[in-house]
Amino acid sequence: MRGEEAGVDYDLLVIGAGTAGGFAARTAVGLGARTALVEADGFAGTCLARG
Repeated sequence: MRGEEAGVDYDLLVIGAGTAGGFAARTAVGLGARTALVEADGFAGTCLARG
């Protein structure tokens, strides 16, 4: 997290940007939730990125 973002409040933290995590984050944002999505291996997770 960058210093300027440290004071931001989120309604939801999604850990993992695979299929389920991406869907959960997009759904939450669509419902108006302030959402953070974190992924250690780059966007889309292992299955979508590597097959």
